[in-house]
Amino acid sequence: MNKELLKKHHFWILFGLVPLLVLIAVILVTSQVGGAIEAEAKAIAAAKTSLDAKKNPPPNYLIEGLEKQRQELEKKQTDLWKENWERQIGIVNGVQDPAKNLLRWPTSPSKKLDRFNYTIEYAKDPNQMKFGTVIPNSEGEYREFPKAEVYLTQYSNPLGTGMADRIGPTTFNGGWQAVLRHVANEAAWGSGEPRSEQLWLVLEDMWIQRAILGQIRAVNDQIAVFERVNDPTKREDPLSRAFQSRNWRVDLTVQPDAETRRYKVTGTLKNVTDRLQLIGNGNSMTLKVWWSIDPKAAPFEFKIGGDAVAGGATMEIVSTKDHSLPPGVTPTEIARVEQVFDSRTVPIRQIDRVVLGKTDSRYAAYQLLPPDIKAYKDEPAATATAATSPGSSGPTPPPGPVSFGGASGASAGGPTEGAGVLETVTDANKKRYIGVPGQVRRMPVAVCVVVDQAYAQDVLLAYANCPLRFQITQVQWERFRGTLTPAGNAESDDGGPRLASGGQLGEGFLPPEGRSPPGGIRPPGLGSGGIPGPGIPGVGGPGALGGQLGSAGSSTVTEGQITAGLVQLTIYGIISIYEKYSGEAPPEGK
Repeated sequence: MNKELLKKHHFWILFGLVPLLVLIAVILVTSQVGGAIEAEAKAIAAAKTSLDAKKNPPPNYLIEGLEKQRQELEKKQTDLWKENWERQIGIVNGVQDPAKNLLRWPTSPSKKLDRFNYTIEYAKDPNQMKFGTVIPNSEGEYREFPKAEVYLTQYSNPLGTGMADRIGPTTFNGGWQAVLRHVANEAAWGSGEPRSEQLWLVLEDMWIQRAILGQIRAVNDQIAVFERVNDPTKREDPLSRAFQSRNWRVDLTVQPDAETRRYKVTGTLKNVTDRLQLIGNGNSMTLKVWWSIDPKAAPFEFKIGGDAVAGGATMEIVSTKDHSLPPGVTPTEIARVEQVFDSRTVPIRQIDRVVLGKTDSRYAAYQLLPPDIKAYKDEPAATATAATSPGSSGPTPPPGPVSFGGASGASAGGPTEGAGVLETVTDANKKRYIGVPGQVRRMPVAVCVVVDQAYAQDVLLAYANCPLRFQITQVQWERFRGTLTPAGNAESDDGGPRLASGGQLGEGFLPPEGRSPPGGIRPPGLGSGGIPGPGIPGVGGPGALGGQLGSAGSSTVTEGQITAGLVQLTIYGIISIYEKYSGEAPPEGK
């Protein structure tokens, strides 16, 4: 470097650098000062806005009124919580009906689980736990659940008191084992003890399915009842009265029979609808007739022979020896009448599907949530293992029906219905709620039934009045074109579940394993267009058919005529399961 040359021209070199350095300094100073000014300006504007808001403060009475409204709303919310909780466990006006307690725990011969049952003392008894609390296991309670005489008898048992038994003669598509979600058998529980959170989910599945089936029975029971018909033009005779249901009117008279020296029942039966009505299986209808209003009185079974009665037609009831009352019975009045349904006459013929955790189109995008149980909240995605207990000599539990992927409902890998092992029934289906606030768990469900079209509205009304709050969100129905599963014969010749109707639950809802998809099924007795043939008034085509048809033991009614008035009704809804009432106000925002 030539230092002499730099010294000679340093003036011009510095003259060129100084403006550039000055420009950089100006830019830096301007930006820093400008940012500080802008920040101060924003602070001033915010302070001004805050002061402006305080220029006209609300009066004290308005603030106090809003606070009072908030307290009243909080109290009302707490009162409704208590009301709905007590409704779930069968408490009405301070009295509990154990039969209406939907949250019943299984009863075991050892009585180890009895202390957990919810009673009217739920607020004082520490054994009556909130959902998700760790269940005590000091006496081997966890191993009590898997016993068949404890768990499976809640679904079906020889005494006919299981939830699946009590809806008869309504049948299940392929048997209740293919429809209701449950742990298949004792081997399916595994060799170790189940976990507390698994037991809670098993209980919840049981409770919800019990409530769903209970409304099926409620519809059948309601339509079976005959109301008394009063005729003001006739003198009141307690032994000669008329009763009418949704389908039939029966005029009954009880009078002494000189030949047998016993009282005998005679009368007429009228079809009050405008369509053909079947008498019942075996060409016989059974009416229960009470001679007293005492609810504990035993009824007299009055059997009516025949095949079918046309709409609006009346038939004379053919007298038989069975119409004579037992010796020594002297009736004082005909108090009430009910019809005993069979598989031909029951309003809800068949339950095709009961699916827990199934969303409709409105909630399809919702991400289902697990219960508010620490074991499930902290646990990563659970993997379902379908293994039986090592070395178990018991039968391998049947695989669960195929699951429904995506946002349509159940957790991947777990059966949404039917039988399975413990892990697939519980852990694989832990994501089941669309909301888990502090007071209530909200689970989407779907139910598909085959029902006489005249009673479709009754089914919807029954679910709207379900003791477990049931919000109907979507309804689909279509004409039933399948065949019904015979009562007591739920298996096909190859040992698999028998196809009944196919039971779709909306587009993309896959049929369970072992069942055929709907479509292409035409019952006998229908023409190529699916229209019933002529000769059956109220079903299709001209013709007259009245009185009693056919002789005892024979039937002139085809399968097509039996199913002509049936529809396949699918109901989507949200069931609300209220937590145990504690009396405490919910947290803010809950």
